[in-house]
Formats: sequence, structure tokens, C-alpha cells
Amino acid sequence: MGTKALVPGFEEGIRDMRPGGKRRIIIPPELGPPVGPSTFFSSKQFEVFDVELLDVQDCKRRTIGFYSDVVCN
Repeated sequence: MGTKALVPGFEEGIRDMRPGGKRRIIIPPELGPPVGPSTFFSSKQFEVFDVELLDVQDCKRRTIGFYSDVVCN
């Protein structure tokens, strides 16, 4: 969370979850993934996820030149 590696609506949906928690997250199009010809997503579709949070890790975004990834401890 906070690394901009997740779809905004998904990050909002899991923000207050605790390990062992389960939740159905329904993401409206305006909080969904990027839309365009290179993705499978439509600007009018809702995304539905059934989530069980197993663990929480401390992760940080690492940028080297034009390359960026997320590294977890």
C-alpha cells in the first residue's frame, strides 16, 4: 500500500484489513485499473475481488533510472 502498485479502489478496499480478514471488494470504474487498448479493462466495468489477507509485509518502491519495482523485507 502506498507504493502506487495497486489499483486505487483495491488499495482503498484492503486499507483497514487485518491478517486473517476476508472481504469482497467491488471497485467502480472510476477507481479501477487503467483503461486502454493495451489492457483488458473497459471504462464501464466494475471489478469484483474476494480477498483473504494472509500477511502484511513492509515494502518500498525502488527506482533506478527508468526502472521501478517494489521490494519487501
